[in-house]
Amino acid sequence: MAITNLSDALRPAQATTGTPVSVREQATTEKNSAIMEAQLQVSIKSGNEPMSLLYKTALEAINAELEPTLGPNAAQSTYDSDLDVSPEATADRIVKGSTAFFDAFRGQNPQLNDEDAMTEFMSVIGGGIEKGFEEARDILDSLAVLEGDIKTNIDSTYDSVQSGLQTFVSNYFDGLAAAPEQPEPVA
Repeated sequence: MAITNLSDALRPAQATTGTPVSVREQATTEKNSAIMEAQLQVSIKSGNEPMSLLYKTALEAINAELEPTLGPNAAQSTYDSDLDVSPEATADRIVKGSTAFFDAFRGQNPQLNDEDAMTEFMSVIGGGIEKGFEEARDILDSLAVLEGDIKTNIDSTYDSVQSGLQTFVSNYFDGLAAAPEQPEPVA
């Protein structure tokens, strides 16, 4: 898979709308790009290869699911051997890496209300996450290593990802409920 800059990956989707990108949106895109590049530092040569493989496979599947909306390679995958690949850390990166695209998704779908936008977004990234875990399990099973601690760690990672996604949704709606109502414009 070709690795591109996240802001370059988002730019084609934004350019097709014909809407100029605000300084805030550009800053958010650049911040998300930096976060993704830092978070997605995984090495298949690390001490816990199956967890690295799981993370890499999940991100590739998320890329595929986000591509129609946000362009190719929305979730960058670069690798670094010093990354913590414990189930908790892997789940945290998957959740943060995939949910970081919500603002961009929301911007690309202004016709959706808050609830529909979140539902659609979770469906998109959820599909990518499911596919990534399934592919990782298939690969590890074909290598005859999907057993014992490896299987337990993958199951634990999956459960932590699902919990993290539920927390993301809850926090989003809690934030909306706490936000002050915008007054109706007077005609």
